[in-house]
Amino acid sequence: MKNDVSHPVPLPFSGTLPWTRSCFVCGQDNPHGLHLRSRIGKDRVTLHYSPREADLGYKHIVHGGIAMTLLDEVMTWAAIAATGLVCVAAEITTRLQKPIQVGQELRVSGWVTRSTSRLITTEGEITDDAGEVFGRTSGKYVPMPKDHVHLTEKDFVISPESIHPREIVGRWA
Repeated sequence: MKNDVSHPVPLPFSGTLPWTRSCFVCGQDNPHGLHLRSRIGKDRVTLHYSPREADLGYKHIVHGGIAMTLLDEVMTWAAIAATGLVCVAAEITTRLQKPIQVGQELRVSGWVTRSTSRLITTEGEITDDAGEVFGRTSGKYVPMPKDHVHLTEKDFVISPESIHPREIVGRWA
């Protein structure tokens, strides 16, 4: 599972990714969540989002934590798709380059740049439809501890609208 390149690693799936019940970003049953759906294609995971008033930090700009959360979501899924393992963030470094406004249409993308059995490195960015960059990030992801993976499996929603979780995560506990 080693791929040491500086460009995005090709991903073996295409379509809408599965979602969970509890996740803040994608969880269908999370009353405070964003209820977003991510897509995978070729070499990256993407989601689209238009920030809400509830996402504000200061009165006029979206909280940076929302931007970083969206980037973590797509990079996590890129790591999972590249390895077939449930992964979690170990380190994320983000540079927010321009303030994000409520109502802006955003495209959030994440991809894997290197993958070994113990560490997956990723990158991501937030852009608008014109390609203007609002933030860039890099991340280090690791496989979830084996004694936690079975809890993750139970949280996934099985839907005909998405790729089945077992097609992506081939190695549950």
